[in-house]
Amino acid sequence: MSRVFKLGYGYDSHRFLNEAEKKLMENQPFLEIETECYSQDKPLIMGGVVLDEQYQKAFGPFKARSDGDVLYHAVVNALLSALGNKQTRDIGTVFPNTDTANSNRNSAEFVEEAARLVQASEYELLDLKIMVKSKPRVNWNLVEKNLGSFFHFQNIYPDIHIQGTSGEEMDGAGNGLGVEVFAVCLLQHKNLKL
Repeated sequence: MSRVFKLGYGYDSHRFLNEAEKKLMENQPFLEIETECYSQDKPLIMGGVVLDEQYQKAFGPFKARSDGDVLYHAVVNALLSALGNKQTRDIGTVFPNTDTANSNRNSAEFVEEAARLVQASEYELLDLKIMVKSKPRVNWNLVEKNLGSFFHFQNIYPDIHIQGTSGEEMDGAGNGLGVEVFAVCLLQHKNLKL
């Protein structure tokens, strides 16, 4: 018998390029190293939003294979966690950071695939709650709207809520070295009558 609700938890973190990595990029327009991809034009993106120029200059891009959209990555992990399919266990299983096909890839494509898997399941997204620990600030209303658009196929519009915290300089994210994102989602069975 199918469960009525399924809970998913997702987490991801990315650090910003350090000074040595930024210097390395001054003379090379594009570079791939192990699980990362660097390019001079790689923007700082969170939740599908390209951050303001002040943050681009202060922090630079994320250290990542893809575009590094850490918020989208945590959401994908939460959705895959809730679905519980061992073949699509997490974002690294579906989109390995060792695959050069994912170099500078738009993380919206990762969310699209996770949403497609939800659509193909017996469930739909009911709630998505996200906590972002970071120094850069983003328009959360815009990010919530971006996330909602991935679930246009549903009968219900998911309740999406994002909160931010500075971390109070307690760790790397709190000190502005990167960003951490925690996401929890609740799926409900499509046949549930409320």
